[in-house]
Formats: sequence, structure tokens, C-alpha cells
Amino acid sequence: MTYKIIIIGAGVTGCSIAYNLAKKGMNDILVIDKSYLTAGATGRCGAGVRQQWATKANCIMAKHSIEFFEHAKETLDYKGDIEFKQEGYLILATTKEEDLQFAKNVALQNSLGIPTKKLTPEEALKIVPHLNPKSFISATYCQTDGHLNPFKMTDAYYQAAKKLGATFNFFEKVLDIKHDNDIYTVTTNKGIYQSEILIDAAGGYSREIGLMVGLDIPVYAEKHEILVTEPISKMQGPMVMSFTKNLYCQQVPHGSFLMGRTTPNQPKDHDISSSHE
Repeated sequence: MTYKIIIIGAGVTGCSIAYNLAKKGMNDILVIDKSYLTAGATGRCGAGVRQQWATKANCIMAKHSIEFFEHAKETLDYKGDIEFKQEGYLILATTKEEDLQFAKNVALQNSLGIPTKKLTPEEALKIVPHLNPKSFISATYCQTDGHLNPFKMTDAYYQAAKKLGATFNFFEKVLDIKHDNDIYTVTTNKGIYQSEILIDAAGGYSREIGLMVGLDIPVYAEKHEILVTEPISKMQGPMVMSFTKNLYCQQVPHGSFLMGRTTPNQPKDHDISSSHE
């Protein structure tokens, strides 16, 4: 079968690309995924959305994302709830170097219209009272940062893209890609497809897809782990993060806490097993 555009990967990236292209009239689109919707990194992420970055480009993209998420339910005509909760990000500085860098970050963010504030430990405690004030020297806080449900956000894009004519094939693994005379031929375990445009939205598997057409994309999978608690009564609004402590902590709308970290010295592979013993 022939399509104008083939997208490999049905996570939030692939589904959002499909929606935005279809919205612009490019409705001859096929999205292929080797598993189910959100089976990859999208369904395993902490799902925080922050504008507190150190580079202008990241800040601008994040700001646009926040503005979209604020009205995504209406824009996408989604019947569910993406659970976008804007209670901020509280990022802790634990070293003098971080404190100085955070001051620069806040100045940049404010210049772009992002309402970040730099806080003392005492001010931070007014937002999250159970913090240990001796564990950090300052913090930054942006009220409009937040958290959403990655499954429902992706489903919203997926449903909207389908309404606009995009086709989705799940449980279909790409085995080979050929590029000849400006046509991509994609062979899967279920069929052969051709397109003029091929989009690699395979996340941690992007490099493997790229190598099929001779492109060595510098992307690799990095293993992070998240501890999920049983739901409890609400006690924390913002996402709390520390880069030096390698930790983030967020209470989601139904009451569970998500606490994530990067496990050091992990191989660059696709192992998703838990280190829990």
C-alpha cells in the first residue's frame, strides 16, 4: 500500500505529529508501532511539563507546549480528561554553582514571559512544607509548570488524528526500510508500504530505525526508574526536583507519588526490568 507519509512510532511524539500533519490537510498518513499505544517511553515517563530550562530554544518550546496543554481538551475535542495539573515545579539548588546558574536561568525565563521566581528555603517551605530546609540553599518555582497523564494525552492526539483520516497499525514491527528514487519502502512483519516521506518517531529505538536507511542517529535508550506509591491524601502540589540529588517527586491527581531517578552506570540498551529485589 502507498501513503504520502509514514510515521514509525505511536507514542506522544508520533501521535502528535500525525495529528498536526493531518490538521494541515495531509491526511494520507500511516502510523506504525510494534506494540500498543504508549508502549514505549511515553507510557513509562514521569510526565512532568516544565518551562524551567537553561537554553532559549527549550524555554520557548516548553512555553508553547504549556499554552497548548491548557486548552488541549477543547482543541482536540477529547471526551476524556488529560489531567493537566498546573501546580508548578520547585527545583532545588544544593550547591553554590547551581544557585548561580539558577539565577541566570530565571533571568532568561522571565525575559521570555515565563513567570519563574527564585526562592529562599523559607519561601520554598511555604509551597512544600515537608522539605528539609538544610538540604538546599535556594530554589526556583514556576506556577504554570505542571504534570499531565501521558496515556490520556497520547490518546487525545490519537483520537484526533484518526478523525482527520490518519491510519494506525499496531503490533506491527518494522523489519527493513529501502530508499530508492525518493520513495521509501517499509517492510514489516505484516506487509509492505511505500511513501514519499518517512518520519522516525521511535523514541529510544530511533537509532535502529535510522540505521535501516544508513543514518546513524545519536540517540540511545537510558534507563530511569520510578517508584510509585499507593494513593494517599494530598500533601504536595508541585513537582519537586534536585539535579544534584538525582531525584524528582510528584503527587499525581489520584494520590499516588511518583519518585524517579536515573540509575548510574547502566548499559545503553532497552532493558526495562526493575532493580527491585
